[in-house]
Amino acid sequence: MYMHPPGRPPVPGVGPESCDGHAFLADGEAALIKCIGFYAKLLYVALTTRSTDKRQLILEATIRVLRERGLSGLKVEDVARAAEVGKGTVYLYFRDKRDLLRALVEYRTLGFYADAERITRLKRPFAARLRELLARRLAFVDEWRGLWSAVAAEAVERGAKEAWLKGLHERYQRILEAFVADGQARGEVRSDLDVGFTAAALAAIGCTPQLDLPREAYLDHLVEIWMKGVGA
Repeated sequence: MYMHPPGRPPVPGVGPESCDGHAFLADGEAALIKCIGFYAKLLYVALTTRSTDKRQLILEATIRVLRERGLSGLKVEDVARAAEVGKGTVYLYFRDKRDLLRALVEYRTLGFYADAERITRLKRPFAARLRELLARRLAFVDEWRGLWSAVAAEAVERGAKEAWLKGLHERYQRILEAFVADGQARGEVRSDLDVGFTAAALAAIGCTPQLDLPREAYLDHLVEIWMKGVGA
């Protein structure tokens, strides 16, 4: 008896009923074709999910190796060992070490953007969402300062880095523009402020100063300054 895998989206247009014996008797060749299509799509979903999981496994292993040995000590064979895959498997997903590093920066940066989007869409007051967003931003900047800036410098060829990073930053800008616009619509952010400029200003703050400041107090102060400037 067919059971749809838990957590997997249903395959559109087909289902286990496509392979029912009565369907074959009634529809003949058409039912057989529909049944084959059903299981082919299930196989595609399974293989795609497995491929995505293994790619993520390699990226997470790369992070561990980087933290243990630094960028200069990063070797593909060590990544493969940490991910418990063959060295050749790494090259199935990444052309070379530079491609791996580029994918890693995108993976971590887009992960931060996903968190930022989730936070800005919470059903909470603007100031509360802003504080949580800045806390996540500070953590990301701490991580970037310690590791990712060096990785990004090696991830792309000279001349291509600026355009690549700009493309990443533009995603964050769009998330913040939606956040600011939502605050204006709720009457929590001044309506006379330009959405794009305000979002860009928000993107520019939140970098932890290289000083020994209490994190929670610093966050509270950032939010207070920001809300006094933009709050309605």
